[in-house]
Amino acid sequence: MLKLIHADLYKTFHRAYFFLLTAVVSALCVVMVFALRGGEAGNWSAAVSLGAMLLSYPVFLLPMLTQIIYAEEFRDHTLKNTMSYGTDRTVLYLSKWLTVIILGVVMTVVVLAFYFGSTALVLTRDSAFRWELVREFFVRLSAACAVYVAAISMSVFFIQLLNKSTLAIFLYYGCFYLSDLILKLLHLDKGIDYLLKTQISAIAGNPLANLQTPVVISLVTMAVFFLAGIVFFRKEDFS
Repeated sequence: MLKLIHADLYKTFHRAYFFLLTAVVSALCVVMVFALRGGEAGNWSAAVSLGAMLLSYPVFLLPMLTQIIYAEEFRDHTLKNTMSYGTDRTVLYLSKWLTVIILGVVMTVVVLAFYFGSTALVLTRDSAFRWELVREFFVRLSAACAVYVAAISMSVFFIQLLNKSTLAIFLYYGCFYLSDLILKLLHLDKGIDYLLKTQISAIAGNPLANLQTPVVISLVTMAVFFLAGIVFFRKEDFS
């Protein structure tokens, strides 16, 4: 499995797409910090609070990371070649899933470094700032990671289901951002409480003591899509 992950990371880091995506997101964070400068929110406390409010935005980028790993596979039909060497399908699926998560972690570290680095350099440290605010942010970020991994599992499942990376991205966006509207139209409002969109909103805004339920729901969602993806991948015909 480690060789499969290494091979995917090697291909990714020798192409510009991942670096370009990371650079664009990092640059937007820096621009946002400069936009805060000079106003009432131009201080460290406001920047940390804003960071917590922005925790839902990485969900939008996750299918792009999935596409980085899978797009070339579908274009060149290399999955079939990999399995012809006797690679177990479950191991192959797990390696792809883990590689997407690793890319997400790398991007997160870089983007946070730019965001908090530019905050420290550009904005002023106000009297209301406490390091407890930073700790609370990272607690929320840790909880949000459960949603991110669940979203990655959903994205990987969709791309396997459709064998088309572009269609899978649109399906992912539709399921994540429009499911609550569909449930309302079907008069199934109670189901909204179990959507990933609801969980990430709760993690960003609820008190820290109330983060356990969103995390548990996200982990259950992750397990469902992950297992469904493995079952489908093992039965899929790549000939």
